[in-house]
Amino acid sequence: MADRVREKVAVVTGGGSGMGRAGAVLLAAEGARIVVADIDEDKGAQVCASIRAEGHEATAIPVDVRSAASVQALVRETVQRHGRIDVLYHNAVDVKFVNEQDRRLTELPEETWDRMIDLVLRGTFLCCKYIGRQMLAQKSGSIILTATVDALVGCAGLDSYTAAKGGVVAMTRSLAAGLARDGVRVNAICPGFVATEPQLAWMEKPGSRALMEQLHLLPVAAPEQIAPFVVYLASDESAVVTGGVFPIDSGYMAFKANFNVMGAMNTEPR
Repeated sequence: MADRVREKVAVVTGGGSGMGRAGAVLLAAEGARIVVADIDEDKGAQVCASIRAEGHEATAIPVDVRSAASVQALVRETVQRHGRIDVLYHNAVDVKFVNEQDRRLTELPEETWDRMIDLVLRGTFLCCKYIGRQMLAQKSGSIILTATVDALVGCAGLDSYTAAKGGVVAMTRSLAAGLARDGVRVNAICPGFVATEPQLAWMEKPGSRALMEQLHLLPVAAPEQIAPFVVYLASDESAVVTGGVFPIDSGYMAFKANFNVMGAMNTEPR
């Protein structure tokens, strides 16, 4: 067994699928004790079962990151089981909702805006607040937030999501500044398009994969290709890294394209 994060307790929100699942699996393989926190109990349990089948330690705890009581219960149960929380990898999002319901701001339903801010920005706030308090008590910890490359560049038709994730980017820097003196680090990763389970159906449509690959210099990433950087940020190897915002985007930001990405993806009638 590798030991880059041996004996660290890592909470992975959104750990039941996609980048969260891949991060949980690799953190476990590198020696961490994993808490898979997902709103879908069945998916969380399945990921834990696969981790345990490889001889590693994992527990599934359901969580709704929009609820302070639910996040507090997650922290309480994790500390009761393991005594501490060393890593938060916050990755909870409803990809299907983002893909199908986000719009240009002038056409955006107000309830879509409210739900997006609640899930993405408030959810990040609550997880950072309550897990951050536990890390402050320990005087140590690494918080890894998932933002998006689309919060760093414009993406037509993705206005509520980029606003919420832009808040996550800003929060990363200010929270890192506030927690550093107490031994807690905060960083954000900004993936480009990633071939997670909810995206695969779209990518399997004729021409969709080729269309998306035209926007990247390198092949579209799989979730497992994001996970190694998460392990780095969780490990002591990154002990002097905080307040960082790191694109992992297959070269998406390296060139310009005048192209309505969300318009191409969302072919459903409005």
